[in-house]
Amino acid sequence: MVNRVDLTVIVLVLMVGSNHSFLFTKEKVDCLMSQWSEWGEIYGFGARSKERVILRYSDNGGKPCPTDTEITEYTSKKPTIQATANKVITSFLQRSLKTNPTSPRGTVKTEVPIGLFRDLLIILDSSGSIGSSDFEIAKEQLGELLGLLCPSTDPFISNVHTVYNRAALIQFSSNVIEEFDFDDNRNLAELKAAIQSVPFKGGGTCTGDAFYKAVQIFTSSKGMRQGTKHEVLILTDGKSNCGKTLSTVLPTLHAKATVFGLMIGVHSNSGKAELTSYVSKPKPNHLFAVDNFQELKKLLKVIKDQINKTNPCAPFDLSKK
Repeated sequence: MVNRVDLTVIVLVLMVGSNHSFLFTKEKVDCLMSQWSEWGEIYGFGARSKERVILRYSDNGGKPCPTDTEITEYTSKKPTIQATANKVITSFLQRSLKTNPTSPRGTVKTEVPIGLFRDLLIILDSSGSIGSSDFEIAKEQLGELLGLLCPSTDPFISNVHTVYNRAALIQFSSNVIEEFDFDDNRNLAELKAAIQSVPFKGGGTCTGDAFYKAVQIFTSSKGMRQGTKHEVLILTDGKSNCGKTLSTVLPTLHAKATVFGLMIGVHSNSGKAELTSYVSKPKPNHLFAVDNFQELKKLLKVIKDQINKTNPCAPFDLSKK
């Protein structure tokens, strides 16, 4: 008969032997990838993407995982102004669309989260390719867009009782200029006036320098708050041609804030790829593109027409202000 002590010794010997065998006979484990997804929706400049994900990482010298987890191609099709407007409404403004009488229940369903107040940094391209007249259109339409944010009829009201959203702005060309900080304007009217007063500069397109400056703006000394959404909206018409290398600054900016892009113009595939790299993922929810500044005016008109004014905003968590 085996007593308890003998049984314990036997179990320990078996465990040691088993572990010894495991340590010295562990096989290589190769990376395991999923299949490629179907092509996604067409967005931005006419791009569509598909992706695959890592299901299992390699181990013990097995075959490593590939770096190509996403493929993007540019098609001859582009989203309509209507489709782009809907994306701006649901993804950037986070508002509801108008009811659709042709849908089964007469409404357009969107998943809108509980609202949080924003500290939004505007990065405005003032390079020579834009020109002074189109720069004025950009500022006017930018002010109109910000006026559509939630909550209330004045989304940027700030007083002793209430503080909603805040906005800061930098413009860039050959140089980067900090025009105003997050706590410089107390309401929408002041914010629009501050945007309108920004002068056109002309010159190069030093986008990397603008992104480097943007990272520095997201601090409490510039009026940024904790517990709010930290976001960037860049309005630009082309590739960077001066300043810091984008790959050295974009990861830091993406770690600081969610980046949206309002891109103007017709671009080469390399230009499209660069501009797309500016924005956060998922790309279709953060990249909005139009061909020219007149199209930008049309876009704002369609956005205003499509907002559901009877149920305009997501519910807001007022404890987060």
